[in-house]
Amino acid sequence: MTRFLALTLLLLLLSTPLSAGEPIETAFVASAVEIVGGELGAVADLLNPVLQDQFDTGGIRNLLEIQDLDDLSMQNDPEVAVAAFPGIDQDGDPSNDFDGDNLFQVDPLGLNADGQPLTVFTPGSITAGLLIAGPADLDLGGGLVIPGTILEGNITVGGSSLTTPPIAAAIPVAVFDAIPAPAPFDGFPFNYDTLTQVLGFFGVNPDVDIDGDGVMDAFSVEFVLAFVSCQIIYPSSEPQFMRGDINDDATMDLSDGINLLAYLFTGGTEPGCFDGADTNDDGALNLADAILILSHLFTGGPPPVEPYNGCGSDPTADSLDCATTPGSC
Repeated sequence: MTRFLALTLLLLLLSTPLSAGEPIETAFVASAVEIVGGELGAVADLLNPVLQDQFDTGGIRNLLEIQDLDDLSMQNDPEVAVAAFPGIDQDGDPSNDFDGDNLFQVDPLGLNADGQPLTVFTPGSITAGLLIAGPADLDLGGGLVIPGTILEGNITVGGSSLTTPPIAAAIPVAVFDAIPAPAPFDGFPFNYDTLTQVLGFFGVNPDVDIDGDGVMDAFSVEFVLAFVSCQIIYPSSEPQFMRGDINDDATMDLSDGINLLAYLFTGGTEPGCFDGADTNDDGALNLADAILILSHLFTGGPPPVEPYNGCGSDPTADSLDCATTPGSC
């Protein structure tokens, strides 16, 4: 049965989920990959640095969330589920992504319209640190789905890391056809165009017939993936806005105060986001909101209530809202 995370190589080289709020700590981020066998094992020394560079530079951020977990040591739990999705580094600095507690946001691409993970491996269990979960259909995008995928990995006590056993997979030739030949194979005397040609130079040729038409169209491979612990948050389902940005131009200036006064007293254009116009967050739009803008800009008065100087959601429940997230956010 096909095992989990062929996704990482195909892209190459390539409990109910909680809403946005407190970070979830029972999560892992993929941190390393090593080819250990298969036809591509003959050129592991060539390919492994290319793959690892994708992790080191932030090109790949795949997340796992262990759900329904009772044993926080992650060593023995008879009933768990595992959600898998792409992630977004919150601080934008790939150098600290694998320090054990870096924060990632779940990429909305990995969630359905209700904010639920598209891929959940269940049933699952952890026995003496060995995690086995699934099967689940792993959607790789572009219409490519691997059915019946099983997730397996060894978790250290406390959940600081997770390492998979060797995973057998097949990488389509088309993937390597799309990758330019690296130096020095792209120049004289080789003048190769693609990585497929480079593999052929080393005697590595397709050995798997994926579509069953009698033509070898993929390379067999066995690889090991490593994960380290991290924290994750789910994206907020609430509209995001910046308080005081009445005209939705991503900044607060005199025009915002004028626009709000015009709406309040001369029939001017209605703000696109009432929450953004409620600068003092008292649940009402009135003269005080416009005065707060002008006072902050010109007399050193206090700034609008958060979210300000950046987009966020309203921390206060009131009758005002944003119908949709403004374009500037």
